[in-house]
Amino acid sequence: MRRRKRRRSKISFQQVGRTRKENLLLTFSTVIYFIAAFVWWEFAFHFAMFDGFSAKFFFPILFSIPTGVFFGLLCNLTPSKLANYIITCVLTFLCCVMCGVEIVYYSIFTTFTPAFSMIAQGTAAQAIAFGPFLAQGIANIWTNFFSIVLILVPFIFILTIGRTLLSYRQRSLPTHGILAGALVVLHLLCLLIVGIGNKDDGSVYDLYHHNSSLDQAVEDLGLATAMRLDLRTVIFGEPKVDLDDVDIESGNNDWMNVDKQTQGTDEAQNPDETVDETQETTEPEKEPDIHDLYNFTDIDFEKLIADAEAAGNKDLATMHKFYYSQQPTNKNEYTGIYEGYNLIFITAEGFSPHAVHKDLTPTLYKLVNTGYVFTNFYTPLWFGSTLAGEYANIVSQFPSNGGRISMEVTGEERTDMYYSLGRTMERAGYNLWAFHNNTSTYYNRDESHPNMGYERWIAQGTGFEPEMNSSGSKPLWPQSDLHMIDTTFDLYVDQEPFHAYYLTVSAHAEYNFGGNAMSKRNQEAVANLPMSDEAKAYIACNIELDKAMASLIKKLEDAGIADRTLVVLTADHIPYGDAYKEALNEIEAYKRGVSSYQIEQEYERYRNNLIIWTGSMKENVVVDKLCSSVDVLPTVYNMLGLEYESRVLAGRDIFSDSEGIVIFPNASYITDIARYSNKTLETTSLTGEELPEGYANNMVKSVRNKLKISRMFVEMDYYKYLH
Repeated sequence: MRRRKRRRSKISFQQVGRTRKENLLLTFSTVIYFIAAFVWWEFAFHFAMFDGFSAKFFFPILFSIPTGVFFGLLCNLTPSKLANYIITCVLTFLCCVMCGVEIVYYSIFTTFTPAFSMIAQGTAAQAIAFGPFLAQGIANIWTNFFSIVLILVPFIFILTIGRTLLSYRQRSLPTHGILAGALVVLHLLCLLIVGIGNKDDGSVYDLYHHNSSLDQAVEDLGLATAMRLDLRTVIFGEPKVDLDDVDIESGNNDWMNVDKQTQGTDEAQNPDETVDETQETTEPEKEPDIHDLYNFTDIDFEKLIADAEAAGNKDLATMHKFYYSQQPTNKNEYTGIYEGYNLIFITAEGFSPHAVHKDLTPTLYKLVNTGYVFTNFYTPLWFGSTLAGEYANIVSQFPSNGGRISMEVTGEERTDMYYSLGRTMERAGYNLWAFHNNTSTYYNRDESHPNMGYERWIAQGTGFEPEMNSSGSKPLWPQSDLHMIDTTFDLYVDQEPFHAYYLTVSAHAEYNFGGNAMSKRNQEAVANLPMSDEAKAYIACNIELDKAMASLIKKLEDAGIADRTLVVLTADHIPYGDAYKEALNEIEAYKRGVSSYQIEQEYERYRNNLIIWTGSMKENVVVDKLCSSVDVLPTVYNMLGLEYESRVLAGRDIFSDSEGIVIFPNASYITDIARYSNKTLETTSLTGEELPEGYANNMVKSVRNKLKISRMFVEMDYYKYLH
């Protein structure tokens, strides 16, 4: 009897142990599920979006653990098993939606979206409400069907076997306390690991604490963490940009010494020549004023620095020191060459060299190849696409690379836009007009553009009458640039000196003959081209831009003012989206007369045309200097002879003797002698010769400093301190 009891007691002990383990697994089953789900989502997302898995993929997996614990903690809260199951399903579905949205968004815009910031700013709602963008998104769901199926695996699991495999019983309060404590410990451990490594710009530490690049954060930290950091921005505001490491270059203020700039006489320069003492002596030439040599204003940076330091504003003092250390661009043979000219400045939607064809777009071809011919101009694709491209063009600052879109911030907060195109032209006495053939409120331009001086902001909803579809029920999409030029030119032609700013839309994606009214309108002209419909549709919608430019030039000539009007056209961005990469390859192959061609994606994809033209030009000027979007504004200011402070603009007058450089949003760059890839962290010599000692490290730091300062420029409303 005793032996049997001991045997039964032994069996009972094993059963209890097994039951406890089973109960423990069931108690934390939703936590384990969400950890596994987030690991799966990061694997599936990286597989879909990136070229393989780097060593940094450790961090997306690492952060998946506390994230999974947090989501698991939200389950098993109520006494109802059904309610807890529904909560689990909803959370899973929302995570799947977030991943899917980012995949589709990236396939369209070639950048990720800070979803919470977009929702907070109302931009997401605008995009959803705007039919063409919604239609394009739906089309890209099919394009990314396999990736989206992978993302949905956890949701499929929870709807099927997960319904019975996991436990949805309410946890006890002590158990929730244990999970909450574990969550805190795991999160702190993750932060500790992040802090152990490199803390330089672009590092995992920098991405986490300063949110310096959304795209890089998604790749290096994981999508879930990047979105959590975006939510942090919405709740607590933009993370502070670390300016502690911004190097203030020394010795750059030698330009202030006019004597050194003008020192030397003919005798000093030609010591071997004999001076004829019998010649009449003439009074020495008056030394030029320093303002005749450089584009700068009399800002007392030393006082500004002292005031900022006295107020304990270290970041503002750093910004003043940085700008004070910059050498202004020199005045040159193009300074004031078009003083008093009218200015028509056009930001052209999706414009690129692939839109320019001698026979199909003859006016664009003429403007690109006559006047000023820029052979090394680039249009980086900034975070915020069109709005960011506008910002680079007409503000000459680098847009932010995550969080809030820079141009929207300027409108929402009514920041001082003193050296923006509109405000500068306004101070110069020009009559200002701005036109857009899309909705006036899209991206909140009804706030940002009047804030730059364009009080006469004419768009759909504020005076622009769009073309309607055949039934008259809704506006065509996209609108005709030709229609915009033809219906607005007379508003300003007799108001010299005038400045008209145009934001076009005819060449907006998507590129097909079904959803793009301008492609459809010009389909016959491209029907015989030996390429895909996407490639033909892109050229076709740009034919409408070509017609608009032809009409504009003719109207200027008919009015007799073509020879005193400066026309500038630059893109907001290249045609983005993975769906159109092959189409652009086709167009380039056709133009080169080869069977196939692959455009290099990291740098050459962004090579573009810049148009600066006036009817008074007698011959071409070929410009080989490296330049980009931010350089357009100071170049135009210099040509018009306007007073501006070149030290506080991110760009440089292309005709000055400043170094040519192209800076990309992720801190990659190109100079005359080297290019740096932020993806590989490698600097490559372009001359075949070894780079000067320290050049690579110094350039990387310099580029990152410029991007940091530009980001803080908006956040601190910097211009208000300068006048």
